[in-house]
Amino acid sequence: MDETWLTSALASDAVGGEGVLPEWIRPLQPGARVIGTATTCSVAPGDNLGVRLALEQGPTTGPVLVVGGAAESPAAVLGGLVAEALSLAGFRAVVTDGLVRDSGEVAGLLKVWGRGVTPLAGAKNGPATTGEPVEVGGVRISPGDLLICDGDGVVVWPAVAVAKLRARARERDVRDTARAAHLRRTGRLEPPVR
Repeated sequence: MDETWLTSALASDAVGGEGVLPEWIRPLQPGARVIGTATTCSVAPGDNLGVRLALEQGPTTGPVLVVGGAAESPAAVLGGLVAEALSLAGFRAVVTDGLVRDSGEVAGLLKVWGRGVTPLAGAKNGPATTGEPVEVGGVRISPGDLLICDGDGVVVWPAVAVAKLRARARERDVRDTARAAHLRRTGRLEPPVR
């Protein structure tokens, strides 16, 4: 299905601003964009065992690995070697409230949205989970939820509502396209719809 029209802004509008990750979760590389379903794991602060476990299982519910539990972690949830292994296993992107290392290498392998970068490696001791709902930036994300990620940020759509939200976003896109044409034709914004 063609989703080139779907942006995080349209996704946010469709869901009334719910499910928007905080602005400090940013893309690692400019121009990054991905739409995909979530495979989830959680890590403990300073640890990345959950990412290793998710890697062993592969993309169970989708190609976007969502790593929760790292908001307070000073260590990276992944580096270059793990990013390469994730890519080879079929993951296309990672969304986390944690940090990454080997950022140049990682950016060449996966699309990543996270809190930032660090040279500090994570331990591999756990505790960790895979395939369970996680929290990233205060937003609950379940396996199979749809993530719309681009330069503006990340929006999460619950799996059960994707068809309805996609239709709502498409309606907004059509309306915005017509408004843009009106603006270019007249030099004025049309009055807002009430």
